[in-house]
Amino acid sequence: MGEGYWVIRTWECGSIAEKIKYWISGQRPTKSERRLKAEVNKQTVNESQATKRLARLINLNWPKGKGGVLVRLGYSDDGVEYIGGEGDGEEWADKLYHAAHHQLRLWMRRVRRACKQEGMSFRCLAVTSDMDGKTGEHKRVHHHVIMDERAVEIALAKWELGSTHHKRLWRVHDQSGLAEYLMNQVRRLPDAKKYIPTRNLRQPQAKDRIAKSGAELAVPRGARLLYRREYRLGGAQYIRYITAKALTEDPDEDPPERAA
Repeated sequence: MGEGYWVIRTWECGSIAEKIKYWISGQRPTKSERRLKAEVNKQTVNESQATKRLARLINLNWPKGKGGVLVRLGYSDDGVEYIGGEGDGEEWADKLYHAAHHQLRLWMRRVRRACKQEGMSFRCLAVTSDMDGKTGEHKRVHHHVIMDERAVEIALAKWELGSTHHKRLWRVHDQSGLAEYLMNQVRRLPDAKKYIPTRNLRQPQAKDRIAKSGAELAVPRGARLLYRREYRLGGAQYIRYITAKALTEDPDEDPPERAA
């Protein structure tokens, strides 16, 4: 494979850990962590998908059983008319999507101000959706918001354009399924952010280290493997697992069929 070295990047977000192993071409660094991170970042572009990033944020900020709620904000007929009206075609759908996304930001500001008046912070991850995640067909625009349970009453009261619905996040260690569900409903629009996080969310921090070899990644003792990318000699590797500490402290989860 020529001159180079293997690097392992690790994330730990709540109960979930992820490891990626990459081959970096070039001279092995000595003491420069800055150079190591720069090289790894080049290699992890394909791993930095919106779904993985979103799952890390959810797992870190709303770990299992810690008061996370999924809110749905819908649009009534009057609500749709207010932001642009019914129509058809991609151009119309794009305009309505951006108009709804703007209303979502305005709503977040109103909720933030109201929460501040009540002496509490407002944390959320918000997604604008307008398609069926299974069929890809267009659906009436709506929003999904993951937020703290304590702010739900205020948040729902500040939405004036249609229906609302909310439920607690399932008691599972890994919310990758929820992240995938949300991202599957977001159309791919140029330069459009797939989700909006509030600035007060904790941000995942990766740790990098140089590996001794390209041997297949091992799951730590006591941890539970959730996903492993097919191993290919010389290729990038990826595993995701529940940490041993999390399983020791809280081994029970909602039934898989309910947590999907």
